[in-house]
Amino acid sequence: MNKTDILYQSIVDDEAEKFLFKSIDEFSHFSEYGTIQKTVDQKKVIVGFWHHKFGDNLHHIVFQAERKVFLFLHRKYSSGVKLENGKISKLNSTEIGNYD
Repeated sequence: MNKTDILYQSIVDDEAEKFLFKSIDEFSHFSEYGTIQKTVDQKKVIVGFWHHKFGDNLHHIVFQAERKVFLFLHRKYSSGVKLENGKISKLNSTEIGNYD
């Protein structure tokens, strides 16, 4: 990854990591979807998030950002966390891949 890719990936990773320190109640009651404004290289970047509830014992919160790389081509950056059986952890690469 180049420097720009690393910066974009770090903003979604940072948002996801904040949830590792939240309580189960805070995690469970987080908004269903929304956006967060961030800045990368003096450019405004919108990070979208979606809270997927698969029942009381499994929740995923996914963060995604994208940037234009050429004309109509975009690169997507994703990260996320899960609440599974009372434990909060990061989504693994397979789980993140399900949201691409």
